[in-house]
Amino acid sequence: MALPFIQKIKAYHPKAEIYIICKEWVADIYKNHKDLTKVIPLSDSDLKGVYNITSKGKILKSENFDLSYTLTESFRSALILWLSNIQIRIGFNAQWRRYLLTKPVARPTKLLHRSEKYLKLIDEKLNDETMPKFFISEDEKNWAKIKMEQIGFKKPTAIFPFSVGAGRTLSAENIKKWIKGSSKKYLIFGSINDSNKAKALISNCNNNSVKEICGKFTLRESISLIALCESSIATDSGLGHISAALGIPTVSFFGKGNSLETSPLGEKTKVFKHCNPCRGNKCRNNKVGVVCIKKISKKDVEIAVNQLIDQ
Repeated sequence: MALPFIQKIKAYHPKAEIYIICKEWVADIYKNHKDLTKVIPLSDSDLKGVYNITSKGKILKSENFDLSYTLTESFRSALILWLSNIQIRIGFNAQWRRYLLTKPVARPTKLLHRSEKYLKLIDEKLNDETMPKFFISEDEKNWAKIKMEQIGFKKPTAIFPFSVGAGRTLSAENIKKWIKGSSKKYLIFGSINDSNKAKALISNCNNNSVKEICGKFTLRESISLIALCESSIATDSGLGHISAALGIPTVSFFGKGNSLETSPLGEKTKVFKHCNPCRGNKCRNNKVGVVCIKKISKKDVEIAVNQLIDQ
């Protein structure tokens, strides 16, 4: 969700060298981005303890940055920028950060998609629907084509059923219902910790052509493989956001979060909203248009995917 911000910053400062400082595990998202000069990844240890944070701030000070933005609202991120002695430091006025920032910005009172919220740091009057872009090199494309052939699939449907939040993970029961009888090939993505769950899901869908590559590739390699997929079925997860941003027709099942704030951004996306886990007879949500995940049929999913593919 930070990619539109990067793209808009470059439009505002076309001659600037732009560096992004991010957590190590998401650094691959920004690799090869044409608007970035350099990506500076920070490990978990870099961000733990006063000594490590202070040391990282001093190291960044040597880069002599002129202008900085902190998209997160954490005290720590503003502290690192302050320790870096950057002349202009812009961020939202939250978590006692006012005196660490040279330009604290009031948080929007209106609910906005997080990508739009970030853009308010550039210009509070800015109303923009910039779509995120990934940049995959020719070497990466060639590697992905070879690897996909080795997997034995060509333009499969990606499945991202897992989430760090257990309440957002798509059940094997629902996946089985949605792909039953389909002649398509399905490729399950996830972390190494999802491998056993993926194998159980494959066993549950034994009448379909399904394979899993959980934990077998880096995030960057997974991005290159996702780019070769025909479409994707996703829970509310990072991989679902990546698929949407790549322009892959992405059907996303949104769980506990607010889809108005954090839904996937892309030209070909469809979001199904539901309560997860199901509240059963205790459900008091009687609003018109509410969709329960158990009522989402195979036909609903097929129609959504086909409409996105045909766009």
